[in-house]
Amino acid sequence: MERLTATLLNVIVYGTKPNVNLDRLLTHARKNKVLLHLLRVSNIQGSLREWQESGIRRVIKVVQVISKLLKGYDCAFFKLIKPVNYVPADVDLLVSIDHVNKIVKDIMTLGYRIAVKDPFCVTLTRDDSIIDLYIHPSLGGVTFLNGQKLLEHTCTKEFNGVEVRSLESYAEALAAASHAIYKERIYTLNDFFTVEEWISKKTVKLAQELSCEDALKIAINLNRKICSGLLETPYKIPLPLWLALLMRKFQRDSLTRATSVSMLKTLTNKRVGKLLKSKLTRETY
Repeated sequence: MERLTATLLNVIVYGTKPNVNLDRLLTHARKNKVLLHLLRVSNIQGSLREWQESGIRRVIKVVQVISKLLKGYDCAFFKLIKPVNYVPADVDLLVSIDHVNKIVKDIMTLGYRIAVKDPFCVTLTRDDSIIDLYIHPSLGGVTFLNGQKLLEHTCTKEFNGVEVRSLESYAEALAAASHAIYKERIYTLNDFFTVEEWISKKTVKLAQELSCEDALKIAINLNRKICSGLLETPYKIPLPLWLALLMRKFQRDSLTRATSVSMLKTLTNKRVGKLLKSKLTRETY
């Protein structure tokens, strides 16, 4: 069996020359959300590189404008700054429950409109730009991370020359693991690098506080297998394991239990129903 993940890791980490078809490796990098990083470290030029560089420039412009607009509000970017270069599909922010309505109104002055409004998330769009504002990171209206507590773990970072308020690296590691395991049900090399590079004792302590120990343990175990060349990514969490993890999350996390009532209401929403169905039946890509 061809180990594309191991080859990709060697190229990114050690700069080795790939021994597989380049197009296949690039496709694998895209699926693992590390395409821009591979293109840069390998100095690959062409239309694909131009497309990725153009994409990250668009994200930088959005981040620059939003960061300046929201200065003074209790909010922070997350899933934005990673140990690897990549082009996020949207710009995600954690926002204080006390400031969310004002933040939405301010962003709408830039020409954005509300596309989706869930109990704990507001999605705003303008052309191909998407901004997600989270009170709590959630799935189907049920929280899997306490966003208000995460906002207690922020700092100032630089994103491609733009000064932003972001999660502390140790908190970003937990957010990456929890998002991949609980929400996406897919673990990529982007998640691998974030957890591998930024996990610390503070991450473990925060995981215990937010009842996300299971997700972090799974991520650590997956990282070990990836480092040993035993696991291909993107890796789909087996359905029985995923459901068991969600059940334990319900049992241990009071906020998850409290917000589970929202799921009964949102299940009638066609968009949410489609989202949940995709988690149950999804392939990696």
